Amino acid sequence: MDDKPARRIAHARAEEILDFFGKCRACGYPAYAESTTLRYDNGDLETKIIASCALPCGWTGEVSATPMTGAAARPRT
Repeated sequence: MDDKPARRIAHARAEEILDFFGKCRACGYPAYAESTTLRYDNGDLETKIIASCALPCGWTGEVSATPMTGAAARPRT
């Protein structure tokens, strides 16, 4: 049996990743993603990137945090 005390979530924050252009792993339809950061009562932080199908096929899963677009330099005028 684990002798560590159970962690409880003290705060959770989710933010949509606007430059994610991945596909659903179940049906191939476009997916959307959000970054979820959990802060626990013992001070630990955990961040996960979760993608979900834009259709109601039900797929959701953890994906890589690599943005699909790069930062574009603004032309000087």
